[in-house]
Amino acid sequence: MDDKKNILVIKLSKEHDESDKALKDRVTGKWKISPKRLDDVEFVVVLILQEVVATYRLGDEFKYNRSTGRVEDLELIEDDTYQKYIGQFVDYKTSNPATLSSESNLFAQ
Repeated sequence: MDDKKNILVIKLSKEHDESDKALKDRVTGKWKISPKRLDDVEFVVVLILQEVVATYRLGDEFKYNRSTGRVEDLELIEDDTYQKYIGQFVDYKTSNPATLSSESNLFAQ
């Protein structure tokens, strides 16, 4: 497993009864993270209550609001690289809803 922090982990507060599109819309949201920190990010993993519910490849485009320090409208591309982890629980305890992680840290067995 890779130790490079190339995964953006998005933690959503709770599961809603929603379609895949609605979930994806929530994930593109407004996240307090520096755009510079996203330079090396290749993938997005979405957690709800420590369960992996979706994975995407991060595209090249997003908006950055300098006054709020938030990125939004993340370009999310369907990708199956981490699809095998969907439905699995991970021990990833952080209060920040948008953080960077490595594959080895997030999916350590």
